[in-house]
Amino acid sequence: MEDTRLVTGELEFRRAESRGALDCGVSRGRYSAFGVSWEMQSDDIPAYLALLDRLPPGAAPSTGKTAARKYTVRTAAATMSESDASLLLLADGRPIVRSSEASDIADAFEEDLKWFVAERSPRRVFLRAGVVGWRDRAIVIPGCPGSGKSTLVRALVAAGATYFSDEYAVLEGNLVQPYPARLPRRPAAGHSLSYWLDEFAPAGIVKPLPVGVVVLAPYQAGAVFKPKLISRGKALLGMFKHAVAAQRNPEQVLRALETVSRRCNALEGVRGDARAVSAYLLDRLV
Repeated sequence: MEDTRLVTGELEFRRAESRGALDCGVSRGRYSAFGVSWEMQSDDIPAYLALLDRLPPGAAPSTGKTAARKYTVRTAAATMSESDASLLLLADGRPIVRSSEASDIADAFEEDLKWFVAERSPRRVFLRAGVVGWRDRAIVIPGCPGSGKSTLVRALVAAGATYFSDEYAVLEGNLVQPYPARLPRRPAAGHSLSYWLDEFAPAGIVKPLPVGVVVLAPYQAGAVFKPKLISRGKALLGMFKHAVAAQRNPEQVLRALETVSRRCNALEGVRGDARAVSAYLLDRLV
């Protein structure tokens, strides 16, 4: 008999069966992306479906017998401070977050998994960076959260560049692969859903491109963009500080960045208005 506490409708039950094994009220599955595998299981089917919606780009079911990390979502009993049962997310048995909202569980899962995949990928190096394609070359914009890289990516896409990512530059040799953002759960104020679809979903298949230029340009209000061409060594260090696996695997990261820095130019300078910077870059990059 189906456990009515876990199954919220026949449709969701069938979706769970088709997207992950169901055994004694537990949904589970094994997936991989960028050479990293992980396992997921939950005794709450809606929560499991929420996790499936937050997998990294390119994630697919894995037939491997081992997984680098195991995520578990289980129902936790009510406590003295909580009148209702809640959900608990664990990674390799380590608690990450407890909440009564499946969306909170999914948010925490998404952030942990993205970083885990970026740090453990065996053949690719992930930089925190925005990326667009322009004239068969990639423009890579390394930056920390809040540095304005997403705003600059949007301005470049609006000016005609091809969207690759506003979160990670995924490097393999001198090529950078697309890492598209998950569409926002709701459009920003003043924008329709079609705006987001047009912005983040370019027509056709986006192929990897060689890195043409690296732009180290943090935002500064009112600044006029007057970039300088910088040395290969300075460009390498500028990228290294934004590499996810810099501490875990510095030798792999340095080898990859040396390959990139030998074959591209690098610009450095603070910037102000993103539209002016996008026009500057696209007019000068042939």
